[in-house]
Amino acid sequence: MLLLNKNKIRSRDDIYQSKDEQDIEKGFCTDVMILFHGSNQDFDKIDLAQSKDKRDFGRGFYTTTLREQAESWAQTLYDRNGGEGLFIYEFKAEITDDLQVKKFDGISEEWLDLVVQNRTNGGTQHNFDIVQGAIANDKTMITINRLIEGTYTRSEAMQRLTHSQLNDQVSFHTENAVRKLTLNNKRKIDKDRFTFNGQDITLDILCKIERIVTLLAESRSRSFDDVYNEFALSKTCVKLRNTASKLWTESSEYIIDEYTKELTHPQTNNQ
Repeated sequence: MLLLNKNKIRSRDDIYQSKDEQDIEKGFCTDVMILFHGSNQDFDKIDLAQSKDKRDFGRGFYTTTLREQAESWAQTLYDRNGGEGLFIYEFKAEITDDLQVKKFDGISEEWLDLVVQNRTNGGTQHNFDIVQGAIANDKTMITINRLIEGTYTRSEAMQRLTHSQLNDQVSFHTENAVRKLTLNNKRKIDKDRFTFNGQDITLDILCKIERIVTLLAESRSRSFDDVYNEFALSKTCVKLRNTASKLWTESSEYIIDEYTKELTHPQTNNQ
């Protein structure tokens, strides 16, 4: 706590003095949101008691509007802890006026204070049901950790964070908030790692496959899972997963054309 005082990080009481003084937004963004969650565990019911502590916005169930971010979370959890696999959950969230919601537009001193308080003190250092804001990723956490340790002052940390381009996260902290989430679908994804010239491109490959299958499913009015199961067995998918082929550098539309040729003319060799 001395380090926090030294760097003039505001406490929970400084940030949230009363219900009336909290910046509460009703029905933020939209009444209905599509959100994604990435995990290394297969589950059917959200259990807040299983949530990890000392997260950006406190202990809670974390989602994002970006499927790619959810896939990255799942991969990180699996790499760090193992588990049952990589699972991507898609939820529909109905944001109603009985919820207390906090939305951060980009990085601000208030965002920084909340992240530091939650990552150092643990628990949930606020009174909101839902919080939406930027993710403190690997690069920004270096700055935040240096602030906590006293290497940077608060103003120095803000200078380094101000221009960061970060993905978003939407966290649910109460049972009332969690009840607003409806599971649309759950999908287990490939946990293999892909590299090219020493660089990890796993997320690139997985996102490419995700987009290809999504486009195929939409154009054919079929389920994602059915199309995925077929595409995964194709020669085109094998080539895509072989990073040396560099097929992953092509557009999803190009790869779909190659897959279509495979289905209609399986014996044809491209010149």
